[in-house]
Amino acid sequence: MEPVSNNADDKALVEAFMRGDREAFDKIVLKYQAMVYNLCCKMLGDHEEALDVSQDLFLKIYSSAGQFRGDAKFSTYLYAACVNLCRNRRKALSRRRAKQAFSIDDPIGTKEGPVKREIPDGKPTPREDAGTNERNRAVAGAIAALSDEYRETILLREQEGLSYEEIAAVLKVDIGTVKSRLSRAREMLSEKLRGIL
Repeated sequence: MEPVSNNADDKALVEAFMRGDREAFDKIVLKYQAMVYNLCCKMLGDHEEALDVSQDLFLKIYSSAGQFRGDAKFSTYLYAACVNLCRNRRKALSRRRAKQAFSIDDPIGTKEGPVKREIPDGKPTPREDAGTNERNRAVAGAIAALSDEYRETILLREQEGLSYEEIAAVLKVDIGTVKSRLSRAREMLSEKLRGIL
């Protein structure tokens, strides 16, 4: 998948926005909203969280447009901001889930008396399941099971189509680290998907 960026167009839009042209910001959002949402979905694995993080990202961009210096492509800046917000959200979700641990045998007290807790089954809804097949679910599950550093790297390369240089800039690591992570992520995916693909 080719990145949606044209650096000259992006730079002109950002400069116009920084001069107070709100229409330029709307064009930035329209251009990148699908890419941002899709990356958030892949990194977080949750539609609602992806929507929240996508909105947070564009609010952040809106309130801090002056932070984009133009050293790198705007899309690289956007990917980096998106990855950072997703990392932070994953950490927050992990802490929240850890605090919500409880025994399913402990009843919840209500006015009507104790109520047994129910745990969601985690299965996709029929709508989510429609149009997907076993192979796609297996690949998505294998990618989701990777640690953050490997998942981010493989998603940015294989699904977002970023170059090694762009991934290095987004993740703030050197190109050798990007290549190493990609190689290891591919090995892990190959092991997890052996017999399925």
